[in-house]
Amino acid sequence: MLSMMKVFSGIALAASLWSQGSSAGVLAAETQPLPERVNPVTVPAQIAFTSNQQLWMLNGPDKKSKPVQVTKEGISEIIGWSSDGHWLLFMKYPDGDSYYTKGYLWAVSKDGSTSLQIDERPIVEKPKWSPITNQFAYVAGAANSTNTETETSFVTAQMNEDNTVSIIRTVKADFVDFAWMPDAKQFLVSLPVEKDRPMTLSLRDLAGKTVASYAIADSPKAGEEIYGWAAKALQVSPDGKQVAYYVQYNSASLSADGVPVQLFDLSQPKQKPLDLGTGLAYAEWMSWSPDSSQLAWIDGSDRMATQNKQVKVVDRQGKLTFEGEKGQVESFPVWTKESPHRLFFTRGLAKEYHYEPEKVMVPGQRIWMRGKDGKAAQVTKGSEHTADTFPSPSQDGEQLLFVRLDAAGHGSLYLDKGGEEVELIRHVTGNIGYYANYLPEWIEVYWDK
Repeated sequence: MLSMMKVFSGIALAASLWSQGSSAGVLAAETQPLPERVNPVTVPAQIAFTSNQQLWMLNGPDKKSKPVQVTKEGISEIIGWSSDGHWLLFMKYPDGDSYYTKGYLWAVSKDGSTSLQIDERPIVEKPKWSPITNQFAYVAGAANSTNTETETSFVTAQMNEDNTVSIIRTVKADFVDFAWMPDAKQFLVSLPVEKDRPMTLSLRDLAGKTVASYAIADSPKAGEEIYGWAAKALQVSPDGKQVAYYVQYNSASLSADGVPVQLFDLSQPKQKPLDLGTGLAYAEWMSWSPDSSQLAWIDGSDRMATQNKQVKVVDRQGKLTFEGEKGQVESFPVWTKESPHRLFFTRGLAKEYHYEPEKVMVPGQRIWMRGKDGKAAQVTKGSEHTADTFPSPSQDGEQLLFVRLDAAGHGSLYLDKGGEEVELIRHVTGNIGYYANYLPEWIEVYWDK
């Protein structure tokens, strides 16, 4: 994509879809029993999950349905559902190693009956669905090259009603990151610092034509060794007026321990970005409320995800309206789609990073919810030998799907409804990710509207 991207290859692997970590014990090497549905309770949702490094799906509304296995070899990692819930994108690593080998983009229909490879070339940036159509975009490398600096392509594609995929457009990928704009007619891309250009955001149409450019920092001073290099993990507000992002440094090791979190007003381009705090550059740790009035993210430095991480919420002006508890560790902020917008997140007692495969990383971690009154309350309950993660609330927040871990890389999918918890699928497994960030996520839920 860019010559300097080689410098950030470690961060990209850690923070994006294919992060598996660099510490011992991250990979779930031991084969677990096959997943099984253990309760016939119905859920108005399509559920994708991983088990034994393979992709599985469950039709929640059908109480008689059983988990459907989609892949049977290599390693599969979930990307996400289309806006209508008809298709799921996922990555497939045929060599059985998602850290050092190439991954390829696939799509599968919601019932698991149809799957197809999207591109023969390896994927070098996490694909992203259009917010309102069955189009998606991704960055692909050269098919037969092992050179990470080979020119890459930015592809826009579409899933068709006849279960085929159409390539709409392919252009050169000259950026570090991209995001769809809410109208699905434009992209916002992040351009890195160059000799004659400061850190910049560029608004482009689907053909790649620049519509507007926004310099979001001054050029580095002469002799300055460490500086903000590029905006990463762009999160555009649903109304398209603001964007939040992480500022990655031109140092991979420094960036891995936390980078500035900023908020930029696209409707007021002459104003400088607001500094919100410091965080690890994970898109999954930053989330806008659907009405664009609030931004939640996980604040805190240090690459260890088991300590020094608190959820924070600001309004459009960057004013802090909520923050988590000191001494606790929090992650995965998720808003409900319907108003009043409630915020779900994980919370547990912070601890030093220590990996033991038979134990959970943060004992007693539970799902919490910040209600419309601004106060947080514990939602799930369980023993100190378990930990809850991957909160997925229904549209109105009245139901919650989550994974209850009983070991570092093993757990069950639970449903919380009206305060009653029910185990739905047993033997959901995955990797703990980069220093226990639990990315990529093991489950992806499409709640019926």
